[in-house]
Amino acid sequence: MTSLKVGLPGMKVALALTQLPRDLGGDLVLRTATLDDTEPLAQFCGRVFGRDQFDSIAAEFSRAYITLHPAVGAANVLIVEDTRARKIVSTMLLIPQTWTYAGIPFGVGRVEMVATDPDHRRRGLVRAQFDALHAISAAMGHQVQGITGIYWFYRQFEYEYALDLGGGKMITFDAIPARKENETEPYRLRGLTYADIAFAQSLYARDCARSLIACPRAEADWRYLLDISPDSYVQCPYNILENADGRAVGYIATARELGMGAWYGAFEIALIEGQSLRATMPPILRALAVMAREEAQKQKKEIKGIYLNLGRAHPAYDAIADLPARMRPPYAWYIRVADSIAFINHVAPALEANLARSAFAGHSGEIKINEYRGGMRLILEQGRVRAETWQPLDHETDAGFPPRVFWQMLFGRHTLAELREVLPDVWAKDDAWLLLDALLPKQNSFVVAV
Repeated sequence: MTSLKVGLPGMKVALALTQLPRDLGGDLVLRTATLDDTEPLAQFCGRVFGRDQFDSIAAEFSRAYITLHPAVGAANVLIVEDTRARKIVSTMLLIPQTWTYAGIPFGVGRVEMVATDPDHRRRGLVRAQFDALHAISAAMGHQVQGITGIYWFYRQFEYEYALDLGGGKMITFDAIPARKENETEPYRLRGLTYADIAFAQSLYARDCARSLIACPRAEADWRYLLDISPDSYVQCPYNILENADGRAVGYIATARELGMGAWYGAFEIALIEGQSLRATMPPILRALAVMAREEAQKQKKEIKGIYLNLGRAHPAYDAIADLPARMRPPYAWYIRVADSIAFINHVAPALEANLARSAFAGHSGEIKINEYRGGMRLILEQGRVRAETWQPLDHETDAGFPPRVFWQMLFGRHTLAELREVLPDVWAKDDAWLLLDALLPKQNSFVVAV
């Protein structure tokens, strides 16, 4: 099983899997996939995601997770099968990962490829699969699950928009500085190869340090990104940036999809220490413009410009601050934290570091938080932080958050004031407000998960 291969608690996973296959009634059975399901599953995903026409990219996306991805494989794919018709009618998969919170590792079960045949929707098939996936993910030691997906849908399954996803600067072609007459481009792009992995991996790791939440990337992940078919969504051109002497000074990753209203996206730009982004960004934008027009021509689509899809904040934005551009706000990851108390205690050293940098350094006290269906106490003892379950009583409450909304502060996405602006049932007493701001300041995150 894949879970054993990556060193996770195999006995607990095996126990969770004893609940499968599961009879869902009406000739429907929930089970894990096998290698024999690879092509039927690919064809199913191509039909469901394609809607009016077969989506070959979605089909290849599905194949790659089973046959290539270093952490998935068939054992981490769930299928609902119509045993009478002998066909797949619903699916989702689990990607075991390790993310970091201010450098503190924690297990994450990333959910992908959620698809159901239109004739079998509204029968609870997705919910049944989530129940099984959450149990397997917990057995693997994951404290968090995350998924990127359509509006609202995953709120039904205990998920909350708690972490930024994408966002950035959009620059039309005519705003890109032209190369001066008789000037040779000082930098150029070439495809990233296996030999470049260690170089790119070190730059990626340094960039992760700028992000509160990050997804470290092992060598196997880099190889997967290079090996995957160009027909898949996740096959994105990775390029090395070289100077005129042929020395590698950075790398860039772009998206093949021309989305966001006909824009060509770059979602990773990382340079070596001491390399000027101010000097390199104009040549980078010119090179991206060439790639964008070539891709648009291949796909026979309109193209408007470059989308620096690098999150709310990135040094590249400062390097081109004088260029006309508009910011696109981020979407969000759906995040689920099965046990908020355990997770807070796990990342407590990061909260203590926040406190030490604030006016509350060394503080002792507590915050009683009412989440309306339950509650918690954040206890501070001379700057040390711990959380415990608390049964809220109205007259004793220091702060209030609707269920799961607190995760938006915990993951640094919003301040208490920002949440209060749109949710009147988010509130805090004066001292608790100041203390929560000190413990959980708004911090930038940009997670690129493989």
